[in-house]
Amino acid sequence: MKLANYCYLLIFLFVFSSTISAQSYREFIALHDLYQKTNGEKWNSPWNLDTPIDQWEGVTVKDGHVVGLDLSNNNLEGEIPMTLVNLRHLKNLNLSGNQLKGKLPNGMRRWEALKSLNVADNSLEGTIPKGFSKMGKLKYLLLANNDFEDYQGLEEIQKQQLIAFDMANEFKHLDLMDVNSMGRLADTKYEDIKH
Repeated sequence: MKLANYCYLLIFLFVFSSTISAQSYREFIALHDLYQKTNGEKWNSPWNLDTPIDQWEGVTVKDGHVVGLDLSNNNLEGEIPMTLVNLRHLKNLNLSGNQLKGKLPNGMRRWEALKSLNVADNSLEGTIPKGFSKMGKLKYLLLANNDFEDYQGLEEIQKQQLIAFDMANEFKHLDLMDVNSMGRLADTKYEDIKH
């Protein structure tokens, strides 16, 4: 009987550790894709891919998962890779002030832990994808100075969910912000929003 319990415990530990390493591997691939597809070697602060992820500039790791990614004003060029949605533990994403083009990834709804999304001051275009209804923790959303054509994805955001919202002037009529809050994202760091 004890041998059977021991075997079940070993199987459970193997499956559990495989799940953790598989997720960590997906996170590594997502960051590696971002680096490759946005001319990482030409970034203002390029990564040394031979070092651990938690030593990469702008990457915050907690409990073995990527929870913060701040690559603002870092000379990123190209499109945001779809694999970035595999950063499922992400709480803060700041890609503002770069030369990113193309669309936001459709799988953004996987970022259920996301509190802050800043992609302002790029050349992103097309539809803002749906999925914000899954992002119930989102408080800061900055999308200004891009070329979005369709804002229907934003209709899923709950009324007064956001503390900071910046978008085109013609879209300011949406009641997405809590007007009593004084939050600003421009100077917000991961440490300020991690709770």
